[in-house]
Amino acid sequence: MTAMPQLSYFGLQRRHLLGAAVAAGAVRLLPWSRAAAADAGGFMALSTYLTEREDLSARLGARMLAALQALDGQFDAQAQALWQWVAAEKIPLAELNERLKAEKPELAAIPAQVMQAWYLGVAGSGSRARVVAYEFALNALTVADKLKPPTYAYGVYGSWTSNPTTFDLQRQLVQA
Repeated sequence: MTAMPQLSYFGLQRRHLLGAAVAAGAVRLLPWSRAAAADAGGFMALSTYLTEREDLSARLGARMLAALQALDGQFDAQAQALWQWVAAEKIPLAELNERLKAEKPELAAIPAQVMQAWYLGVAGSGSRARVVAYEFALNALTVADKLKPPTYAYGVYGSWTSNPTTFDLQRQLVQA
């Protein structure tokens, strides 16, 4: 069996040095990841309430939250305020729109933004729109048992998997 090479100055093996570097990087990112998880937790709870789905992807939700925050710096605070209000008042989803308009009009746009992100996979609109999901957006997942999302290829779904028909084009002279 061959001996592992050691760094001559410290008597350390490379794997110890590599492990220490990975651990230091993980520790450095830990506070950020905890804060992101806390933010995403409220967003995911609000998303579950609005979509009435328990099977939402937390990873996709984190991407949507990041995109919505990038578009509006106040989005996270507004979404958290909305979720706290809904949870405290135990508002049925069927009454949410009317109650928002009457009691919290400053938060009335948040549900539409969240639903657009989940169902269309797009955060924002116009030139500021960001695509955060395509095939995993809820509009595609809802009908996935029968339909597949369209592709950028022309033709029926999956037509890009076979070679296109070849044509034998020949030049024809036109008499003037």
